[in-house]
Order: sequence, then structure tokens, then C-alpha cells
Amino acid sequence: MKPPKKTDFLLDIHTEPFPARFVPPALDQLKLNAQKWLEGKIEHGEIETSGTMRHLILTVKGIAAKGSDKSERFKGPKEGAPALAVEGFARKYGLSPADLVASEGILYAEVHSKGEPAAALFAAMIPELMKSLQFPKFMTWEETGFKFGRPLRAITAILGDKVVPVSLAGIKSGRSVYGHPVLAKAPSILKDISKHAAILRQGLVLSDPAQRRAYLLKALEQATKSTGGKTEADEALIDETVFMVEHPVPVLGKLRDSHMKLPAELLKLVMKKQLKFFPVVTKDGLLHPFFVGVRDGLSSGNELVREGYQRVLEARFNDAAFFVGRDSATTLESQLPKLERVTYQKALGSMSQKAARVEELAAWIGERLRQTAPVDEQAVRRASKLVYADLVTDVVKEFPELQGHMGGVYARKDGESEKVALAIEQFYYPVAAKSPAPATAEAAVVSLAGKLDSLAGCFAAGLIPTGSADPFALRRPALGLIRIVLEKQLPLDLDEAVARALSLQPVAVPEPAKLAATLSDFIWGRAQSLFEDMKYAVDEVRSVRAGALKNFPNAFLRLAALRAVRRDPSFEPLAAAFKRASNILKQAKSGDGVACDRALLRDQADYDLYDALVAAEGAANDRIVRGDFEGGLKSLVGVKPHLDTFFDKVMVMVEDESLKSQRIALLSKLVRAFRRVADLSEIQTAAS
Repeated sequence: MKPPKKTDFLLDIHTEPFPARFVPPALDQLKLNAQKWLEGKIEHGEIETSGTMRHLILTVKGIAAKGSDKSERFKGPKEGAPALAVEGFARKYGLSPADLVASEGILYAEVHSKGEPAAALFAAMIPELMKSLQFPKFMTWEETGFKFGRPLRAITAILGDKVVPVSLAGIKSGRSVYGHPVLAKAPSILKDISKHAAILRQGLVLSDPAQRRAYLLKALEQATKSTGGKTEADEALIDETVFMVEHPVPVLGKLRDSHMKLPAELLKLVMKKQLKFFPVVTKDGLLHPFFVGVRDGLSSGNELVREGYQRVLEARFNDAAFFVGRDSATTLESQLPKLERVTYQKALGSMSQKAARVEELAAWIGERLRQTAPVDEQAVRRASKLVYADLVTDVVKEFPELQGHMGGVYARKDGESEKVALAIEQFYYPVAAKSPAPATAEAAVVSLAGKLDSLAGCFAAGLIPTGSADPFALRRPALGLIRIVLEKQLPLDLDEAVARALSLQPVAVPEPAKLAATLSDFIWGRAQSLFEDMKYAVDEVRSVRAGALKNFPNAFLRLAALRAVRRDPSFEPLAAAFKRASNILKQAKSGDGVACDRALLRDQADYDLYDALVAAEGAANDRIVRGDFEGGLKSLVGVKPHLDTFFDKVMVMVEDESLKSQRIALLSKLVRAFRRVADLSEIQTAAS
């Protein structure tokens, strides 16, 4: 007997154009909600989504002819309950009292139902699925009051070769497929759902986002070929453009020479953020006097489109040039008094007060790094004084994304040194998790001061992130802080820096030491996430927590050393033995802080462990002071056989208080030696 034939399902929700940012989340919801709705109701194969700004498309493969049969059991009253209660319970499920099943003194209703035809199931699913979609904003446009991200224009719903009948918001489902609203002459009638994408393509709609993206990238490459350059890599703009057009057609335009005198970052920001144009850059990344706009549809009439693009862009550039001209009529330093009228945060004062704190904190950091990471302290002081001045310039008020960058531009115009200008320009670096850190020591110090003040200020004012809530985006400066210290190899004591930053805040803190510990833990949380992104195990990261913020570059070296030594087959048994030693110390009630004296030990196992540990400590210290934490840890690992013998041959918690105290001191000496690199008691072993 042949198995029942399976069919495929297509849903194409055709709407007025969505904003680009609405579409990817809607497609994700469409797939997830369909999976949830169909689960357990009917057998089916793969569920896929695709779409554009006007089409949300769902396909379900390999659907069974009818839904799954179901058997459900519902708990009812106890046996012997009043007859009316039993009858009412049975009637609720279409049964008689005699049909109820007794089990352990309880009556149950067992309901068996046959699966519905696939067409009925999908007819019920479509309205529920469409109502389940959530958008940043909803619209209502017809008398039923149906809400959706944009008005519906058509619903194409086909199961196999038959239309699934639904009616929603005054729209009845059918076979019509709509291409480009202007360029496609008329809707097409879909008979075979496997041809859906091809029909849309004929109507100048590339429905698959991945295909549309590849088409766009290839077209951009062809459009810029004649310039000898390429469009600047900007994944966010590419992603947005993919959902702004259904059939991308790049149009190459040219910039005026006069506009090329404006700061390149300003020109690129106007192109990308305001007009969604792609800047063209040289192979070295320098701005070329070209741009690419992307239109939707056909390639005809591009000359008129190009002229329109250039007129709009030139008008925006003229505005930008006006702002730059007004700002350039004064110096960056002359803008500083305006910061007194800008509130940073109600409890934390003005931007002028914040700038003063950053200037003092930057000078303090520079002093701390004087011996290990020479910094031009004069440049640091000058840069930190001017670092917020560009916030009140006309360009930055119009384009906030250029804060810092325009400060660097104006500083160079004012004749400031390159160290000062670069420190101002890179003050907000890194601006994202993967973006560059400040390039120079001076820029790093000023950036650290700004981030520390922002973190300390918000924590002092009680604006502390909780759980996933981070309304003031403090995780970003915390991550930037540790990235700068790590990537620039700055041996700055971050615990001390946190305490210093808190001491400068204008908010009275009842328990400053406690708040400093809370902020340090918050910063460590970002460090832990960074290490885990580097594929370090959670237990490895925890093992280097102690003292990590005192010298974060060393903490990373300790972590790398632990990872390297952990590959040794003898490491896991050593970690288990170390954990045993740590547990003994936790349980010990006496002997803490006692110096270990070999002469007061008694058994050969005591002496052997002591001698091996002293020798290993000497070798380890020699390596650790040179930054060779891996070598130091390997030296300490050599005590393992003696530690094993110690645990086999002697008892630590003996009645002789003097001997017990010495053995506890010996284990304390062992634990302290290892903890200079890592706390092995945090390592998860097979025996854990």
C-alpha cells in the first residue's frame, strides 16, 4: 500500500512597504511561530521563510494529508463524588459518567480525537500566525481594526494545488502573486508553488534575502569598477539596503571637488546615515570622489536618477560645510564655557564638571603608568581638557556620531600636537566590541579616564545595571576599559583606579569600599565575557579572578598559561589534589597564618613535599617575574607526586596541635604558590 501523498504549503503576505528594520525580526517570528503552532498537530518537513519589504513568505514542506490523532486525559473529581459533579465533568468532555476511567481514586476523562484535514489546520493557522507577529509599530487601516506593521494588500495561501481559504482585514486569500508595484504590469496567477520565487523574479522581486544580498554585492562591485575603488565595507548598511529594495540597481555618482575638502568622516556619515548611499574608497581606504546610491527596479533612466541623487547629496553637503565653517571660526578651547550649560546627569553635574574629573583622573593614570608605560603627561592633560569641547559644536550637534572625530579635526586646525588631536579623536574608542582600541598611550589614558568616570558616576548615582537591563549602556565602556588595558598592555591597577574615580564623584557614597567592589565585579563580568568569547572555559576564567584587575595583562597571561598546562595528562589529577588541599584549609580551625618550619615537621612525606615545594617555588618565581607564567606553573606541577604521597602517608588533622598547624601551613604554602598563577580549586575535573 502506498503511503499517503505529502504536499507543500506557501503563504505570501503582501503588504505596503515595511521599514527595513521591521523585516528580519518579522521573518524570524514567522518561522518560529509556525513551528510552535504546527508542533504536535500535523507531520511536516522543513519550514523556511524569505521576504522583502513588501513580502513575508513562509513555506512548509512535506505536509501529511491530515493532522495527528490525539489522546488526552483530563483529571476530574474523586470516586464517590456527588452524581451531579460527576455528570457535569463528563458532559464537559462529551462523555457519560460510565465513560470515565478511575485510577487511584480519581475519575479521568479520556478524549480521543481524529486529526483534522491539513487544509482545515492551515486555514486556522494563517490568521493566528499573522496576528502573532509583533512589530515596533502597528497600523490599522480598515473597519475591522486589524493591526499589522503595514496595511495588507494580498494573501497568497496555497496547500498543494489548492487555495487555503482565509479572510483577514477585508482581504481574501487567493493565487495572485504581486511583483514590483510600478514595474510589474499585473499580478500573476500561481498554479505551482514551486514556481513562486521565479514568478516574483519575473516581476523584479528577488524574494530570497541571501540571493538579494549576493546580487547587491556583485552589482556594487560592477558599479565602482570604473573608478578603481570599491564601496566601503559597512555590513549594517548592506543589511539595511537588502531590505530597502526588492531588485537592487546601483547608480554611481560623483562628488564635487569643493566638498572633498570637508572631513572624510563627515562626508561618509552624511552619505550613509542620511541618504543610505555607499561611499567609494580607494584600495588604501581613502575616500574617493564617488558614491553609489541603490534604486529599486530597472536600470533604465539611471542618468536622471544620478542627477537627482547628486542634487540631494550636494544640498546635504552644503549644510555640512556651513556647520564646519561656523565651528572653524572659533577654537576648540573657546567652546569650553558652553559645557557649563550642558547637564551630564542630574546628580553628577554639568559636562564641564565631568571634563574636570576626567582631566584629574587622566593625570592620575598617567602618573601611575610613568615607570612601566611612558606617557606624554602634558599631552594627556591638554587632550583631557579639550575632549568634550566638540559636543557643543554645530557639526556634532547635527551629527552626534562624529563626537570625538570632529574634536580631532578641530584640534589639528587649532595647531594642537598630533598626540593631543589623536587622543581627542579616539577618546570614545573602542566604539563597538570588535572596533579598534586607541592607537597611542596618550589616547588610551584619556579614553580610560572617560570610561572610568562614566562608570563610577553612574554607580555612585545608583544607576547600576541589573540583570539584562542596562539603560545607560554601561557594559560598553566597561568592555572598552578592559580591552584598552589588555591590548595596550597597561599594568594599571583597575581596582585602585575604580576607587580613585569614585572618590572624585560629587555624590556622597555611604559605603565607598563596598561600591568599589561592586563596580570592580561589574568590570570583571565584562572581562569574563571577553575571555569566554576567546573560547576559554568558564572554570579557567574563574581560576584567575583573584587579583585579575590589579594587573589585567598578567591575568590574561595566567589564563593562557593555565590553558597550555591543562593539556598535560597529569594536570587534572593535580587539580583534584589541589582542591582537596583547599578544602582541608577551609575546614581547618587553627594554624592559619603560621609560617611553615621544616624542623617542626615529622614524617618523610612531610619533608619530601616541603623540599619539592621550596625548589618548585624558587624555579616558579624566577619564571613568573619574567612574565613566563606557563613555565612557572609547569615548575609547580612537579610537586604532584610528593603531594600524592603526602595525602597517602600522613593525616593533616592530627591531635598534635603543633604538627597539625605545620601541615596546614605547608598546604597553605602550596596553595599560595599555585594561586600566583591560578586557583586550581576552581577547575572542574572528572572527580568534581
